[in-house]
Amino acid sequence: MSRIISFLGRHKKALIALAVLAVVGAFGWTRMNRAAEAAQKAAAQQVQTFTLEKGDLSRTLSVSGSIQSAQVTEVAAAQTYPVAEVLVSEGDVVAEGDVIATLDTTDLDAQIQVQQEAVAAEKQQNELSISQAQRRLEDARNQKAIDEEVTAEWEQTEKDAKLRQDSLAIEDAQDVLVNAVTAADAPSAAAQQLKTLQNAKKQCTITAPCSGTITQVKAVVGGAAGAIATIENQSALEALLSVREYDINQLAVGQSVTLTSGAKDVFHGAITWIAPKATVNENGEASYAVKVSVDDATEALRLGMTAKAKVLLEEKKGVFSVPLDAVGTDENGEAVVYRKDTDAEGNVTFTPIPVTTGMETELSVEVSGEGLTEGMELRSLADPEAMA
Repeated sequence: MSRIISFLGRHKKALIALAVLAVVGAFGWTRMNRAAEAAQKAAAQQVQTFTLEKGDLSRTLSVSGSIQSAQVTEVAAAQTYPVAEVLVSEGDVVAEGDVIATLDTTDLDAQIQVQQEAVAAEKQQNELSISQAQRRLEDARNQKAIDEEVTAEWEQTEKDAKLRQDSLAIEDAQDVLVNAVTAADAPSAAAQQLKTLQNAKKQCTITAPCSGTITQVKAVVGGAAGAIATIENQSALEALLSVREYDINQLAVGQSVTLTSGAKDVFHGAITWIAPKATVNENGEASYAVKVSVDDATEALRLGMTAKAKVLLEEKKGVFSVPLDAVGTDENGEAVVYRKDTDAEGNVTFTPIPVTTGMETELSVEVSGEGLTEGMELRSLADPEAMA
């Protein structure tokens, strides 16, 4: 014991220094642990979270196209006479029946004049034939009346023969009159030709078959008539979209569409038609034409404007949805989200909650499960390493 006391006496200062270092080390270690715990606690508190709420979830397809009229009418002349006058310009608004062009009918008028003269001569001849037939019938009847008086005292056989001969003459005259009247009433070749020429002249005055706006004038004064103009109804608009071949099977007639015009105005409609066959461009890319009605068009929407469309492919209402990155997997490979829990001391932990995933969009996914409640706070990123 004396040796120990002697050793402590000799090394008193060194032992005191060691004791002090031990105390300081222990204090430092404690502070480091507390600092690490505080840092961990602060990091947990700073993890990005969000509040789970029910809402509507939709999946859409974005495509582009242009605005056009749903009612486009190409006006063409039925006759090929030279164009005499064009009475409209692009941008003019016309009503059904308005004259938009006329054709030169100089040659046609000459043909009509010749045919009218032929018909007039034919009519005169028919009237003459009827008049002659009427006189013949009248003469036959008068002759019979005379013979009835002359043969009053004849033998009955001779009398009957004479009067029968007169009756036959009357019947023949009646037949001639009927034939003359029938011939006059029947349309002759000359009359039919005149009618054809007159109808052709009517077609040389070209009118608008419908109301709308003249969007293109094709007729040229002096040129042979053919295509005259294009009329489009600006009150009946639609969007013509081009859809890539690998997206087309997602679309169906009747699907709702939201349209944004080149002027940034927003309109609504639905798919009305999908082309049965694709068109292939010079790069070999196939696409399908799709028509969409515009149900709430205003004057702000103009023909030819570009249009961006969002087709509603699928929609869920009143469901839970979370960001795609918020869904992870547990040790069994099952889908989970992480609920934020904070104890009385402010310590934060994240508890996995099993979920079933459903409809998925580009950013979000539908989730359901017994452990989900509205208003709970969930971690935004399921992967802890992704938060570093």
